[in-house]
Order: sequence, then C-alpha cells, then structure tokens
Amino acid sequence: MAEVFFSCQPIFDNDLQHWGSELLFREGLENKFPSIDEDTATSRILSANFLACGGKPDNTRYIVSFGESSLMDEIPLSMPPQHLIIAVTDECLPTQEIVSKLRTYRTEGYRVLMDGKAMANEWRNHLELVDIFSISMERSKPSEWEDVVSQYSQQVFLARKVEKQDELAAAQNCGFALFQGYFFEKPQIKRSEDIAPSVMSLLDVCIIINRNPDDIDTLTKIISKDVSLLYKVVASANILAKTKTNKISNPRQAVVYLGVQALRRLVSLLIMTNLNHQHAHQLQSASLTRATFLSMLDTSIRDFDKDEAFIVGAFSMLDVMLSKPMEDIVGELDLSSDVKRALISKEGVYGQFLSLCHDIEHANWNGLVHWCNQLKLNDKAVLKEYEQARSSTADITSSMQV
Repeated sequence: MAEVFFSCQPIFDNDLQHWGSELLFREGLENKFPSIDEDTATSRILSANFLACGGKPDNTRYIVSFGESSLMDEIPLSMPPQHLIIAVTDECLPTQEIVSKLRTYRTEGYRVLMDGKAMANEWRNHLELVDIFSISMERSKPSEWEDVVSQYSQQVFLARKVEKQDELAAAQNCGFALFQGYFFEKPQIKRSEDIAPSVMSLLDVCIIINRNPDDIDTLTKIISKDVSLLYKVVASANILAKTKTNKISNPRQAVVYLGVQALRRLVSLLIMTNLNHQHAHQLQSASLTRATFLSMLDTSIRDFDKDEAFIVGAFSMLDVMLSKPMEDIVGELDLSSDVKRALISKEGVYGQFLSLCHDIEHANWNGLVHWCNQLKLNDKAVLKEYEQARSSTADITSSMQV
C-alpha cells in the first residue's frame, strides 16, 4: 500500500458556488511540484482519485493535466467525461495526431482546457477544440481579456490566481465565468492510499490481450488472482457504466463490459502508475523497437514464431525497468520455455536474435555479420528492417507499452 499526495484546489462559478477542483500530483505534504514526469503524475492522480475509491460522486468535476503521451494512449477514456476536464499541457503541440485525439475526446463528451497562451501560439488555428481557457491574473489584468472573452462567447474563461476582492470583481465584470485562487481557498494537500496491482499481473494481461483478445475466461482468471487489479477493473467498469441501475459486480462481467480496448487503456494507465516513466522511457523505446524488428523478420527458421519473437523483444529489458532479476520476472509469467530461455540466458533461436539486436544497437558490425551468418540472414536487409522498426515503434499497440 502506498500513500499518494495531491493538491486539490477548488474552482468557483459566478455565484461563488463550488464548480469543481483541479488535481495536481505532489510528492509529500508540501505544495511543491514533483520531480517525476507529467505522464507518471497524471496516472497516479487518476489511479488514486478514481480507481482507488471506486469513482467520484455525480456532481464533481476534476481538472487533470495530460501530456502528449497520455493523450495518444487514450488515458482520459479510462475516466467518465462527466467528471473529467482534460487540461492540455503547455508542452503539447498541435500535431495532426493530437488534434484528431482531441476531436475524439470532445465527441465522447469530454471538455478540453488550455492556457490562454494557446490563442497566440501554435494552437491558434485550433481554438474550436477548446471549451475552457485559463488565464492567470498574475500575468494579465482582466481588462486585457475583455474583448477576447466577448469574441469567444461560446467558450468559458477561468481566472486563475485570484487573490483579492477587486481582482474577482474585475474578472467578473470582464466576462470570466470561473475563478480559482487564494482569495477563495488555498490548495489542500490530500493523501490517498492506493494499492498498486502486481506488475506481473499487468504483464500477464498484456500477453493474453496480445495473443488472444477474445479469451475472456483466461483474462478473468488472471485478474481475479490480484485483489487490487480485480478491484480496479470492476471499479473502472462501474465508473464507465452508462447507467447506475446495473452495477458491475463480478470479474467476468467487468471484463466483458470494458472490452479489449478499454482494458488495454486501463492496464497501460496502471503500468505507468507503477513505473517511473521518465526513467523507463528510453528502455521502453528500445524494447519496443526490438519487438517490432523481431516480429518483422522474414525467416524460414523452424520453431520461429513472430508473436513469441515480439514478446521476447518487448520483455527483454524488464529486469532493468523493474530492478529485478529476469529469472524472477519470467518465472511468474505464462511464457513458453523457448521465450524464457532467451530472456534469462539468451539461449536458443530467440536468444540469438536478442544478441543480434544487441550488436546492432552497439554498432558491433562483426557481431552483426556473425549472427546473420548463423541465422542465414542478409545483413543489409536486416539493418534496413531494424531502421524501419525504429521509425514505427510509436505504432506498436498500447497493450505492450510496459
């Protein structure tokens, strides 16, 4: 069981009624920014505030920040739109993929919040995607925004850092509809107990979804063995349920209701919660490149299975990611003996392919030629396929983002 700390700052409407709150991850009881990356912080907030307590009451709204990675992984879809306001971070750029995702979120009923700076930067051509603009009273006077507020009358403007009565009155007179700041209430640092699911259970679910996504019975069996994962799956199904009349109350029902895509998103969120994403990012990218490369190879070697090769590549750096011996990791996973041998000691055909990956990554061209001769592969074709795998790593299914 782990304590999760977060800042909860209320937001008020024009009648000074509580409208919602902004949640920000914190590492302790002091109201300071954490040293972890934004995607890990977002995942921990969602896990602790929604999944750890079975959902929020109907009348609550929470603003949560999402970076590019979380948006592309469709993490917001793990939470109900009536409770969640998607705050797009300043670092997030309006790429074609991100713009498309935001359109999808709004179609699903989510509202999008951006800083007012979006009106003057790369986002200025996509302002129709924004439902709420936040403006810091520390940086601007309300009067500077009066014409803009009037021009964008279909959108809502949130005044942040309101600390005095005259600032509140000025913002109200200029058309602002939401208000946040020390004038109302200082942020409260709250703590939540969150029991993290076993990473091994999450990886088992990844394996089954990748191999046979229709195997509901096996998925249910794995989930049922981990009390925390079971609870979060059932809670997530209940949170996302369209009606309150028929609550999800058993594992199989929850798995069926969520479906493969939602289950993938949930598992992705929980894995990101458990790992230090910033530390693991480079290793994750290398692992997924290996997985894509091995599954792309055209070889006539007997007993070579592309799906197993993908698993070998994807899991090949788990020992470093989890700071745990590979033998202990694979001992707890339902993997074939050939895959286990490759991961533990780089033995067998898959082990040879892992050694080939290692030599390519370290520019050991003598080693590359050696393994290509052993495996009857063309070295130039292998290098071309490896570069293709590197460039397409981002397209690998989110279920394997571990």
